[in-house]
Amino acid sequence: MLTPPSSETGSPRRYLSECSSDSEPGSPESVKVKKEEDAFNPCGLLDRTRVALCVFMFACLAFNPFGTLFVGSGAGTGADYMQAHTGGRTLQGDLSAVEPSWQEWLFPTLWLWLLNTVVVLGVLTRILVYGEPVTVPRTKASTTFWIHHKQAEVDISRGDYASATTHLRTSLTAIGRPLPTSKFDLASSLFWNLVRQGLQRMWIGRWLAGWAGRGSGKENGKTSARDAALVYHKLHQMHMTDHLPCGRLAAIHMALCAVNLAECAEEKLSCESVAEIYITAALCVRKNFPERMHFLARYFLSLARQVCSSRGEETPASLQWLFHPLGHRFFVDGDWGFQEKDSMFSSTGNPVDPLSHLSQAFREHMLEKALYSLVTPSNTNNNNPSIATPDSEEKPVSCTQLTDTQEYLQLLSECADAAGSSKNVTFTISSSMAAMPGVDAVGKWWYSVLSVACYWLVGEDEAAERHYAVVDSLPKQLDQSEDMLPKAVLSAFRARRLLFNGGEDCSHSCLLYCDKAGALLRHSIGMATTNEQQASKQAVQLLVCDWLLSTRTAVWQVACNGGPVGASCARPTELHGFQEDLASLRKIAQGLKPALSRVFLHEATARLMAGASPARTQQLLDRSLRRRNVSQKGEATSFQIGERERASALMMACKHLPAPVLSSPGLRASMLSEAAQTLEHLGDRRALQDCQQMILQLNVSPVSS
Repeated sequence: MLTPPSSETGSPRRYLSECSSDSEPGSPESVKVKKEEDAFNPCGLLDRTRVALCVFMFACLAFNPFGTLFVGSGAGTGADYMQAHTGGRTLQGDLSAVEPSWQEWLFPTLWLWLLNTVVVLGVLTRILVYGEPVTVPRTKASTTFWIHHKQAEVDISRGDYASATTHLRTSLTAIGRPLPTSKFDLASSLFWNLVRQGLQRMWIGRWLAGWAGRGSGKENGKTSARDAALVYHKLHQMHMTDHLPCGRLAAIHMALCAVNLAECAEEKLSCESVAEIYITAALCVRKNFPERMHFLARYFLSLARQVCSSRGEETPASLQWLFHPLGHRFFVDGDWGFQEKDSMFSSTGNPVDPLSHLSQAFREHMLEKALYSLVTPSNTNNNNPSIATPDSEEKPVSCTQLTDTQEYLQLLSECADAAGSSKNVTFTISSSMAAMPGVDAVGKWWYSVLSVACYWLVGEDEAAERHYAVVDSLPKQLDQSEDMLPKAVLSAFRARRLLFNGGEDCSHSCLLYCDKAGALLRHSIGMATTNEQQASKQAVQLLVCDWLLSTRTAVWQVACNGGPVGASCARPTELHGFQEDLASLRKIAQGLKPALSRVFLHEATARLMAGASPARTQQLLDRSLRRRNVSQKGEATSFQIGERERASALMMACKHLPAPVLSSPGLRASMLSEAAQTLEHLGDRRALQDCQQMILQLNVSPVSS
């Protein structure tokens, strides 16, 4: 058995010295080690030899050379009789005499198939049982393997991937599994591994492979397969993450070798490692195969799912998202790649693990969907597919418009909790992402921000307070970012939290936070960004702008509370800050059309704060109450006014427009009644309470819940 050095062994040189000093020269133990090394050759058949034997086996089955041995016996005396009378005629009554009996036909056929079966089993046994390289522990091959194995781990932890690749190649050569060095060797190895994968699926190949290493013990054969599979897997991972320059065929070869050897190792490999090898092979298919062959990725993904379920163990947390319907759809249909970089919305785990990079791409995808379902709910519900959950049919449609957002955020949180270790952790070759769980601090911070936004929209302040501590602690990666958007989010969050928890005495501090957040937001809008993050960044900017304008509006309403309708104007400094944030909202709306309805609403609010003519203000509020078709550059773009914006417009009109504008009898009461029904449908308890207070002031009975 290839026994790995313990973590206390230290450097490869120390491990070599320990291996050489385990027994004194001349002792019985050293003699035993010497005999083991001489009794079993760790070098197995080369792949070209395996291919030659396979060609011989298929030729025997195709051309049937053993059939000539039974030509005479298969025809019997009747054949000799026919040969003696080729020039004459045979009477009908004599035909029964020349036909062979069923025994004369059956036994040669059985012998023929028996010989063919013996040839097939003999070839497969020679290849899979006696042709597999198996390394005995405490031999020169085992010692050399682990020296280079440990040195490769050290190089990977240092980021020296070129040196790590060299040591991994040398370790494979030491145990009789050298990587192909020519095109012919590569083609032979690919052909053999494809044949072996087929034999593995037919059970016969896996059964025969289980007998490998009979000369030194079956356990040694499985252990050797395990160690070689992990090395092939690590080389494949380094290629997938662009740390190992090689061709597509070489990558497919390493993926097939890792899969075949992992299946031969059986229980010697953990469920997490086997599933990760299957998933990495599926990633190889998506990256290197044409689109019409991507069904093979689903095949390897199904094998990973079977491994996790067949052993009776719980699916690793780092892989659960991949078996979720949304994760599976993202893997199969998503447009993703492997890029070793931290972004504003997530952090990279293992730099040489493609599954870690895929998990990062999925977290950003979930964050983007959660953002858009939060800031543009009507647009999201029309264009994006809903989440398929087991109890989705039991949820009432009118429960809340934030159900999809909460589902996305829950999946984001689970994936961020098992995102893999940070870059500061030393990754061993035998470690998998599932075995080294870690937390994506950046993803968890965004999860907390959006969770607070969801709870604030429905007035659940106690639930939102559970995330305040996380939002207040800005991750170091975001604090050092060139883009000021995360800091703008933090300042806007503190301003709105102060509004809800601080009372009327904190209006000045609240506006100071708004001014700071507004300046940071304008800096972020002016920065160029990549196309991959443009959509998510615009959604976050819209969320921050909405927080700022809503907070400034609430502060102004608190200041003019108790005065006559339409008589209170904002101070010049407050109005100036509101106008600057409104200008930022207009820039965001140029690339995000669903934000236009909020532009109309906040433009009307700005006119109310400035005490402008109510006629134009009423027109702007009307735009927030009707569906509009906006055309730009000859292309018609439709958007639907959100229910929340509609309810806010109704409340603003009833609260701040003068009486002559709403002079119809009962108009103000009916508008407030409609706003209350809408807010009750949305589940916004805070805004519903404010609306009901306005209804009480008009001496109208509150709308029954």
